Amino acid sequence: MMIFNQSEFDLSCEWGKQGGILSYLSGSLSPEAEAAVAVFNNFKNDFFAILKKCSSGKELIARGFESDVELAAMINVSDCVPVFTQLYYVRQSIF
Repeated sequence: MMIFNQSEFDLSCEWGKQGGILSYLSGSLSPEAEAAVAVFNNFKNDFFAILKKCSSGKELIARGFESDVELAAMINVSDCVPVFTQLYYVRQSIF
């Protein structure tokens, strides 16, 4: 079992979040992107538990935003994304 310090763990969290996005893209990936996807695949079954241990997750929870961290950990729950147009965001369907 590997033991990580908080900075190394936070880096894994960042790679996991990026890997989550990259895992749904088609095309070839750089070695770094492949590593990020591997981190995501390792964490995705309990992503909320992992995000709660990251510095940013701990900070948000301490400020009363645990539900935001939980929402950020959800996978494939949205059918739209915010798109910035001119001066504001609009809802854009992804399907």
